[in-house]
Amino acid sequence: MDAHRPIPPRLLRTVGALPEPGTLPEPYPYETVTPRREGFVERGGVQSWYAQHGDEGPWLAFAPIFQIANSHMLRGVLPWLSQHYRVVVMDLRGNGRSDRPDTQDQYSFDHYYADFVAVLDRLEVDRAAVVGISATAMTAIRLAHEQPQRVSHLMLVGGWIERRMDHPKMVEAVQQNLARMRADWPAYLDEFFTVCFSEPHSTKPYEDAVRDGWAAQGAHVAMGLAGWLGNDMRPQAQALRVPTLVIHGDKDGRVPYSQGETAAKLITGARLVTVGEGGHLLPARDPVAFCRMVREFTGLQPPRSTWVRAMARKRKALFVSSAIGLGHVQRDLAIARAMRAQQPDLEVDWFTVPPASAYLEREGERVHPITARLANESRHFERMAGEHDLQAFFALRTMDEVMARNFMVFAELLQQEHYDIVIGDEAWEVDYHYHENPELKRQPFVFLTDFVGCLPMEEGNEREAFLCADRNADDIEHVARYPWIRDRAIFVGNVEDTPEVPFGPGLPVIREWTRRNYAFTGYALPFDPKSLADTDALRARHGYRRDEKLVIAAVGGTAVGAPLLHRIAETFPLMKRAEPSLRMVLVAGPRLPREAFPQHEGLDVLPYVHNLFEHLACSDLALVQGGLSTCMELVATRRPFLSFPLERHFEQCIHVRKRLHNYCADCAVKFRELSVRELADKALETMAAPVRYKPVETDGAERAAKEILAVMENRHWAAG
Repeated sequence: MDAHRPIPPRLLRTVGALPEPGTLPEPYPYETVTPRREGFVERGGVQSWYAQHGDEGPWLAFAPIFQIANSHMLRGVLPWLSQHYRVVVMDLRGNGRSDRPDTQDQYSFDHYYADFVAVLDRLEVDRAAVVGISATAMTAIRLAHEQPQRVSHLMLVGGWIERRMDHPKMVEAVQQNLARMRADWPAYLDEFFTVCFSEPHSTKPYEDAVRDGWAAQGAHVAMGLAGWLGNDMRPQAQALRVPTLVIHGDKDGRVPYSQGETAAKLITGARLVTVGEGGHLLPARDPVAFCRMVREFTGLQPPRSTWVRAMARKRKALFVSSAIGLGHVQRDLAIARAMRAQQPDLEVDWFTVPPASAYLEREGERVHPITARLANESRHFERMAGEHDLQAFFALRTMDEVMARNFMVFAELLQQEHYDIVIGDEAWEVDYHYHENPELKRQPFVFLTDFVGCLPMEEGNEREAFLCADRNADDIEHVARYPWIRDRAIFVGNVEDTPEVPFGPGLPVIREWTRRNYAFTGYALPFDPKSLADTDALRARHGYRRDEKLVIAAVGGTAVGAPLLHRIAETFPLMKRAEPSLRMVLVAGPRLPREAFPQHEGLDVLPYVHNLFEHLACSDLALVQGGLSTCMELVATRRPFLSFPLERHFEQCIHVRKRLHNYCADCAVKFRELSVRELADKALETMAAPVRYKPVETDGAERAAKEILAVMENRHWAAG
C-alpha cells in the first residue's frame, strides 16, 4: 500500500522511476565480483542469504546492516577488499535476498545476532576483523564480547552503541517514524537518505541507497527497526579488550557523533577517527577513505617490498589509458613514443585493461602485472548499451563501482613503486578520487581528455539535466579547490572544438572554462598521414586488390556496435549488385563472434585488425561508429566515411560532431532513420563523392609530450 504513494519530487529528480516494490538492484549485489561461496542459513524457518568474496587473506566480516539497506551498499568497497581479505557479507532478514517475515516476533536483536553467528559458523570463520555500520555496530560489539577469541579487530562506523528508549520524546519520535514507514515508504526513504548523505554532490550514493531500501517494504523495515530499539551495549563495550577503531562523521545526522565518542571512551584502547564534515555512511560516500582505514587498521602489508635509493631510480612514467575502445590507447602510445624521443632514458608502464592492454603488448609495451586485478570498463559500457543506443552519461554515472575498485589498485601500485609522473587519458577514477582524497597524490599528475562537460541528450528529461549539471559542478569545484591535483590538464584538440554552451544552469560556459584550465595541443594522431599516402602500397601490404572497391566497417573494441555491424552486413548484397567489384570487411572486434554474421562472397568478417588505421587509409569508404579517434584518422587520411553516433551518447552526438564540423567532415547518419536500402544508396553515394576536409594537425602528440615532460622536469619557473 505504501509503495503506491506519490514519489517525492526530490527522489524522482535524483533516482528516477522506481521498479516494482521489492526489486533488487541489478546486478546484485556487485557488478565486478562474484562470490567465492554463497548460500542461506535457516533459523526458525527464516532464511538469510550470505556470501564470501575472496579466497585468501584474513577474514573480514561485515555484520548485517539495518533492513533499510542490504549488501549492495558495499559495492564501492567490497570488490577491492576481496582482493586482500576473505570478506563475509549477509542480508539481514527483511531485505536483500533474505526472507521477509511478516510478524514482529521474527525481528529482534537476538535474531539479528544469531543470524550473523550462524553465517560465521557456516563459513567456519575462526577469527575475523568485524565491521559494524550504524545499528549493526551493536551486533559487532556483542560478538566481540561474547566470542572474544573470534574477533581480531573491531571497526564501528557511524555506529549506535545504545538505542535506549527511556525518554518520552524519543519514544514519541520513534513511533512517528514507524508510522511514516508504514504509511508513506517513498517519502520516508527520501528523508532518511537525504539525512544520511549530507555531503554535497551525493546524488549517486543517495540513489543507490534509495533503490536498496525500495527492495524492502516499509512495514517490514518498521518491524526491523523495532527489533533494534531498547538495546544498550555500553556495559559490554566497557569490558572489551580488542583493538578497536571508531569512525564517525561529525555531521552525521542519523547517528549522533556523541555515540561514537561514547564508544571510543568506553572501549579500552579504542581509537576515534572523526570524519570532518562527514555524514552517516562512509563506505558508500567515501569508499577510498574507508578501504584505506580498513587496510591500515588491520595491518595489511605486502609480504615483500623493495625500497630503491632515490638517485638509483630510473625515470619512469605510468600511463593510465581508458580502455573504452582503442582510440585512447593508440594516441597515448603516440604521445609516449614522442616522450621517449625527447627523453630517451624514460621508461613507461601502462595501466589499462583489454582490449587496450592487448594492443600495447603487441606493440612491445609493458603493461603492469597489477592490471590483472582491474575491473573492465568496456564490459560495463556493453552492459549499459541497447540497440545502437548508449546513454553515455548514465554509463559513466553507474561506473562508480568500477572506478573505486580500479583507483584502489592504482593507489596500491603508487604506494609500492616509484613513478616520476602519472599521465591519465580520461582516467576518471584517478582524477575523481585524487580530488576527493588529495593527500594520496605523491607525484605529478597530467590529465588528458578530448571532451569537457557531460551534457543532457533527452529533451525534457529533468533528471538527466539535473544530474549532468551536478556532476559538472562537482568537477568544477574540485579543480577550483585543488588546482594542484592536475599539474597540467591537456585538451587533445583546439579551443574551437569545445562547445559554447554552459555546463548547466548557473555554471560557466564550457569553452571559456576549458580555455582557463587546459592546455591545447591539437589532435594527436597515431601516425603521420604522409606515411599512409600510397594506397596501392597499403593494399599490397594488407592483401587487398587495386581493382576492387574496398569498404571497411568497424565499431571499436566493444560489443556495443553489434547492431550497426549487422545492419551494414545487410546492405552488402544491395551494394554488391550496384558495384560488382565491391569487397566489404567487417571488423567485429574481439567480443563479437564471426559466425553471428551472414556469409557472402566478398564479405569478410575479421575479429581483430591491428593498426586498423592502415586499412582504413586505403579504403574507398569507411562505415564507422561515432567515436572521435577513428573519425579523425579518416579525416587525416582523407577517406570518405559515414559515422553512426550512438543514440543518447552525448560525447559522440555533441562533442565529436562539433569537432568534425570544424574539419568540414560531419558525416553523421542516424542509425534508425535509414532503411537497409537507403543506407546502401547513401553509402554508394558517399563512396563516389570527393572529400573536402580541412587538414588535421600532425604535431599533436609531440606537443602533448612536450607539455608532459615540462611538468616532469618542473623548471617552467626558472629564468631562461
